[in-house]
Amino acid sequence: MVFFASGGGYERGLAVGRHAARLVRLNLASFAALCSVWDTSITGLADRIDVKKAGEFLPESTADYLKGMAEGASVPYKHLLAFNLYKGRLAPEECTVLIAMGDSTENGNTIMLKNSDKIGSEKLVGSKYHNYKEINVVVAEKPDNGHAFIAVAAAGEASIKMGLNERGVATGSNISRTWELKQKKVDLTGLRALDRGWLMREGISRNSSAQGATSTALAHLLANPMSTPGNIEFVDSNEAVVIEGSYDRLAVQKSSSGVLARANRFQVLDSLNDPEDVSSYARYVRAMQLLTSNNKQITSELMKVFSQDHANGPGPNSICRHSPDYREETSLSAAVMEIDRSNPNRSTIHVCLGKPCLAWKAENGHIALDFDVFREGLPPEFASGEAFKRFYVET
Repeated sequence: MVFFASGGGYERGLAVGRHAARLVRLNLASFAALCSVWDTSITGLADRIDVKKAGEFLPESTADYLKGMAEGASVPYKHLLAFNLYKGRLAPEECTVLIAMGDSTENGNTIMLKNSDKIGSEKLVGSKYHNYKEINVVVAEKPDNGHAFIAVAAAGEASIKMGLNERGVATGSNISRTWELKQKKVDLTGLRALDRGWLMREGISRNSSAQGATSTALAHLLANPMSTPGNIEFVDSNEAVVIEGSYDRLAVQKSSSGVLARANRFQVLDSLNDPEDVSSYARYVRAMQLLTSNNKQITSELMKVFSQDHANGPGPNSICRHSPDYREETSLSAAVMEIDRSNPNRSTIHVCLGKPCLAWKAENGHIALDFDVFREGLPPEFASGEAFKRFYVET
């Protein structure tokens, strides 16, 4: 089966919805169970949504994309909209990001790694979601007016977890465990905050540089804050930019050389970090140690090794995160994006779905993709999530 989505927002959403209809419906059922943890329901959340007001802050074409996906998967549009608007607040994404600019790598190409982590809940034990560990899939999309991109996402979400576009712009994000987040109750009444995954999609689909993608994201964030405190990273062959955003402030760090890392904490707005958050500190320190101790020797293959790192674990404090407790944040997928400095449109994204320490080592657990995928199509197991189900285990 060959699959990728092209066209306008509605057409791409329709194609994705039809292809992943079963997973979309399962993710909505799982989200409905998550809502019960917060004493609400997916119908109750959907009834609160004023579609016109939601359209005032959704990035352009996202609403059309979700309408198409709802049609393709035969699910209520407002239920899918509620899933996309609120899921990031009820179950925020954790992760670890490592970036090596060209002067720190073996071949001069910029390389970015992201491990994507997620929590679970005691009311979501078992079934096909492995204790509410959402199924990760690979998507490839070609907008009519924009740049083709390859990304990792959850079925049914417009948000992406990490991705690379045909102009060699890579992106990732992390929630930040701040004292504000710890003290602030999850707000399920307002619709003013933006999800990082939408901004990442918008940034790489519309821009040919990290700086341009950053400008797109900042324009939205100046009008509406992030739904939870966190980082967004945009990287190209010349520059890495990290946006740190909280409820009432923004900071930007730019770098054209050396190495950068982010765990679930701020480095510029560090006064906001939760002092009791040991995991984020441990992962950040370990990430920087791996990057600096391998200066000028970093390759995509070495980044895959970093993705599997169990120092301070294996457990919640290691880069590859494990826990027998489904309520802990654990690693669900990873991507290594290598940006070709001489020919950015030949850049490559390496993806593993499931536990990185298992999937990177298995011949059928990971894949390397470039933009020939739009002629050849995505491998079925990575487009459907079957690869994830094979390699997501905690032991």
